[in-house]
Amino acid sequence: MAKTVSKDYYRTLGLSPDASTREIKKRYRELAMKFHPDRNPDDQEAAERFREITEAYGVLVDESRRRAYDARTQGAFDRAAVFEDIFANKDFREVFEGLPISRAWLERILWAGRIVAYEAIVVGGPPSAVLKRSAARLASEGARRMFHAVMDMHERLVLPVADAGQGRTVTLEYRPGFTVRRIRVKIPPNTGQGTVLRIRGMGRRGPLGKAGDLYLHVSIDGS
Repeated sequence: MAKTVSKDYYRTLGLSPDASTREIKKRYRELAMKFHPDRNPDDQEAAERFREITEAYGVLVDESRRRAYDARTQGAFDRAAVFEDIFANKDFREVFEGLPISRAWLERILWAGRIVAYEAIVVGGPPSAVLKRSAARLASEGARRMFHAVMDMHERLVLPVADAGQGRTVTLEYRPGFTVRRIRVKIPPNTGQGTVLRIRGMGRRGPLGKAGDLYLHVSIDGS
């Protein structure tokens, strides 16, 4: 049974459902400039609009997410996961190149605001308690990012043109520790040069058993 999606991402970006990827990126850049922090200092409404357009961009620019959204086969998207994947994929994050927006500001808007909003709305309590819990959660988020900076792995994956275009499952060997690991990876059809495939939990494993992620940076043979 198809699931309904309450958010209208096309309307959020002011686009028609048949908009191309190029049009999505162009429109997002225009809106990102409109809600730029220098133009909207200390404006929480503008910050939330920035989050909304970024979520819409992250869903519509991703081919698999867009298909699921258009088909209404997924009820809702995890905003945090959408934000993560934007920065994990070179093709998705290139939209920020040339914009006078710092990575620090992006992280503050896309992560810190989410944490404070969660503490204020879901947990509740007086402002001092909200800020105290938020600071603790922010520290936890910082530790999580540090963990991934150490435990995540980045490998180059060279694909023949035919495999990249048609999509297939490939066997990959890499060394996350002292031993070689062999895994099978499904390559989506129409995978292009510079695509980054994220495989959760397949990076280096920490002393407590938790593992980072594996990022495969695709190169097309002959490109």
